Amino acid sequence: MLETNKIHKIDALTGLQKIDNESVRLVFADPPYNLLGLDMFVDVQGYKSWVHRWAEEVKRILKWDGTFILCGRPPILCHLLVDMLELGFVFREWITWHKVDSITASKEYHSYNYEIFAVFSKWTDRVYNHIPVPSKSGNYGTERNAGSIWEHCKISSHHKEGTKHPTQKPIKFLDRFVRTYTNKGDLVVDMFMGSGTTAVACKQNKRDFVGFEINGDYIKMAESRLSETPSHETLPIGNFATQKDLISVKEENQK
Repeated sequence: MLETNKIHKIDALTGLQKIDNESVRLVFADPPYNLLGLDMFVDVQGYKSWVHRWAEEVKRILKWDGTFILCGRPPILCHLLVDMLELGFVFREWITWHKVDSITASKEYHSYNYEIFAVFSKWTDRVYNHIPVPSKSGNYGTERNAGSIWEHCKISSHHKEGTKHPTQKPIKFLDRFVRTYTNKGDLVVDMFMGSGTTAVACKQNKRDFVGFEINGDYIKMAESRLSETPSHETLPIGNFATQKDLISVKEENQK
């Protein structure tokens, strides 16, 4: 078993093969999207074959009540959705990140201002911690279930939580994923750690993590973020945790 709470400089498939059977509660995968065939592969079948190999390992390491989140965008994600079902994963939900400030220069089609988080479980039962959000209308009380369209601007290097990573995900999304699909002390695996957002969410919510990343610069970036993240922060329950929440909690802890 690999050392926990560490980002390992190793490719995702090799790393997964070093993890024990049924030991992980949540796997988060944000792989290259193979958009226009420019990421790593020149054909859809090659990409699907690569994903299939590590998805089999994901199913092996997940606990029976574990969750697998796969990031992507159509059309390739549509192919992968069918593949995951054929592997025996149970499809649970399709969460859309609406990038409220994202635009496309071309006037020949609508802006690609979204990304998808496809959520699967290993079995029909799963860990799921209900976290309500405030109700704006008040028609059904002061709280409601969170919807499946999550709004947030793109995290660029100019954003207050931004790094130089080109596809960074918002901390409030990973914070919610970690709190919803795991319990304290559970193990979370991020197969493509990138800027370290999953690791930060785990550290501030008392979860262990194992991360894989082949880019040394990204590992340094993520480790720097981790070093600036106090352990075991308690984030507000209710709406998504925001950067303002993190700052206020940090200041409160220093009193």
